[in-house]
Amino acid sequence: MKENEVLGLLIISNSSWTLIANNKRLPQKSLVLATLFLVAISGIMLFNGASINMINNINQAQAQGQAQEQQQVGQTKFNKIWETPVDLKNPESVVYAPKQNLLFVSNINGKPDQKDQNGFISTVSPSNGSIVELNWITGLNAPKGMAVNNNNSRLYVSDITDLVEIDIDGEKIVKRFNAPGSAFLNDVAVDNQGNIYVSDTVTNTIYKLDRDANNSNITTLQAWLQSPQLNGPNGLHVDNSKNRLIVASLGEMSKPGAGIEVVDLKNKSISSLGKEGSTSPFGGLDGIESDATETHYYVTDNPAGRLYDVNANGSEYSTLIELGTQGTADLGFIPSQSIMIIPVMQDNKLVAYKLVQ
Repeated sequence: MKENEVLGLLIISNSSWTLIANNKRLPQKSLVLATLFLVAISGIMLFNGASINMINNINQAQAQGQAQEQQQVGQTKFNKIWETPVDLKNPESVVYAPKQNLLFVSNINGKPDQKDQNGFISTVSPSNGSIVELNWITGLNAPKGMAVNNNNSRLYVSDITDLVEIDIDGEKIVKRFNAPGSAFLNDVAVDNQGNIYVSDTVTNTIYKLDRDANNSNITTLQAWLQSPQLNGPNGLHVDNSKNRLIVASLGEMSKPGAGIEVVDLKNKSISSLGKEGSTSPFGGLDGIESDATETHYYVTDNPAGRLYDVNANGSEYSTLIELGTQGTADLGFIPSQSIMIIPVMQDNKLVAYKLVQ
């Protein structure tokens, strides 16, 4: 029934009620019928008003839902695609080797600063998270950050005070480079020219694997940059498009809390990326990777159990994933497949997510 029709009935009913009131000689039966008629009309009016309000509320809710859906479409989303069995032992870092189509995982398996030879490297399938070989390389102490060189023949692993070189196809350790004056080597990164960089969180130092200009077979690991501005350097990423080294800092080991520092690879100048806690994250930052275009950095916060999406220009950041557990360490990323893999140290597993724009 339309609203104008209801109003018409209301006018008629009011006239009838006036007529009944003025003509007391109407039969009682007619009076009862007229009264019932008025009650029915009132009910129709109330029902019609409630229906209109309900329809308006539904339309409003649908509009709000559509607005929320449109907002979500504009944000980065992700889907969890797999996680490994909990057979790993304090996994700290994961790196992808495209030639072998494998994930290498460093397992501390003990205290992170203890030379106990309990550490090892595992291999994991990037397609489903199955463990290919748990004890692929053994005899390490507390292996952490890793990097695969540009021709996919060598895996470099930090191991407290040494950088360990592993022949991937030969499946064996071939060299150990001691970092003079080091205390807690952490992450490893390689640039497009093949230079290897290693962070030392405790001594605020970044080491570089240098090759002798006169003899390419002679290489040494030397301090390349040391500064309190690095503020406990942890994760390393080389942004080749901007010729800079991006450092995810941890702060003090006993009280984590720092931001992201940027090192110019040419002149070694250090600057902060954005404003800590405002346009750039602040916390116990650990691993760092980037998307294929180098416009976004993905950074883990170890004690907070978070993954951040940080604009490479330092203009803003957001929380991408809340894992709900501590120990989110040095992540790996497969840009061609938009898959990120996060080691969860305390839970002894890796968790993989596929990004959906």
